[in-house]
Amino acid sequence: MSTLPSVICRFVDYYDTLDAQPPSALAALYHPDATLIDPFGEHHGLFALQRYFTHLLANIENCRFTTDSPFVSERRFAVTWVMHWSHPRIAGGAPLELPGCSVADIENDLIVRQRDYYDAGEMIYEHLPVLGWAVRGVKRRVKS
Repeated sequence: MSTLPSVICRFVDYYDTLDAQPPSALAALYHPDATLIDPFGEHHGLFALQRYFTHLLANIENCRFTTDSPFVSERRFAVTWVMHWSHPRIAGGAPLELPGCSVADIENDLIVRQRDYYDAGEMIYEHLPVLGWAVRGVKRRVKS
């Protein structure tokens, strides 16, 4: 039997099969006034989260996560993950992977604030024809 708070188990289960989840499933995970922050913006309230996820998943062919064991404190957890995804207009629809991390604050067994950390350039910009070439070039210069 798991000793993790149930919201963490629900979080892992939800994101393990994200592309198969209806937007309504977010209500069992997020507080009605929850905030989600990621490299693309801030989304406040359950309705905004549902709209954001609907938009993100509209043209995705697949999107699933593998998660590592979470780090847990009394009212917060952090989990590293790899997103496995593909989109018909990005990288020719090839399967892609993106590592990242989520840090979430919990109240009453619901997420009230979540911040996702990942490289938006690696996710999208590097896969676009002209912009991808430029982003990869900048990364090479910084590395050397």
